[in-house]
Amino acid sequence: MPRFSCSSFLSLIRLVVPALAAMGTAGAQDVDAAWKELYIKAQRAAVDHDFPAAQTAFESALHEAERFGPADTRVANTLNSLGIAQRDAKHLSEAETSFRRALAILEAGPPGPSQDMADVSFNLAGVLIATGKPQPAIALLSRSLSINEQLSGGQSVRAADVHCALGDAYVAMKLYSDAEGPLKRCAAIREQDGGMLNPGFGDVQISLAFVYTKQGRFALAEQRYRLAARIRERTLGITSPVFAEALEAHAAVLKTLGRDEEAAKAATMAAAIRRGEHKAK
Repeated sequence: MPRFSCSSFLSLIRLVVPALAAMGTAGAQDVDAAWKELYIKAQRAAVDHDFPAAQTAFESALHEAERFGPADTRVANTLNSLGIAQRDAKHLSEAETSFRRALAILEAGPPGPSQDMADVSFNLAGVLIATGKPQPAIALLSRSLSINEQLSGGQSVRAADVHCALGDAYVAMKLYSDAEGPLKRCAAIREQDGGMLNPGFGDVQISLAFVYTKQGRFALAEQRYRLAARIRERTLGITSPVFAEALEAHAAVLKTLGRDEEAAKAATMAAAIRRGEHKAK
């Protein structure tokens, strides 16, 4: 059997260690490439609203990401995207689990504000509100808002979305006075960002009108519903069921104010849209 001298052995180590390192690097690159491919495939399916395919691909991408370790940022990113697909497919319990896992990874990571932390906190809060748990959502939204204000000065579209979600949480808790401020802030940012003729600005008018209705401030509610109806008519078209919803809400408030003729006109137009929607089905 051949014998190796000490110098020969050291020479062998010098050759083998770099080779093993290169193999490890190549392996890691292969895993990263597989993760990216699956992640992109899942995103495409989500854009096409093929949520079963999106969830399957995200779950496969998650398996690849976990090969880098359970605390890798790729795991958190994949869990967040999986949660969004689950949320959009109305699988809210599964979405909550995914968002919570992603948030735990981010919380254990480097300190300091990060957009990922803000976004996952916002996503988890939205699921909690949708499943009837608005109170714990408020703390998550407050954190998301604080991070967005640090990173973008509080004027971003993301910040507007958080303000609106805070308003929704307070509405769900029937704290209408608390809801008004965040909703008005959301409206101001959305108007500044996209003008009055954008669907997001119209949506927040509906929320504000609902708050004013619950407070018995019917004149203010009527103004907001009227504005929302005009925005939806201009941006979504006169056959949109969402436009019909605004007309129906507006008609109800007009009736409360004793403006029966205007209420009847709005209700008649909404009914015509509903009939057209029913025929289309």
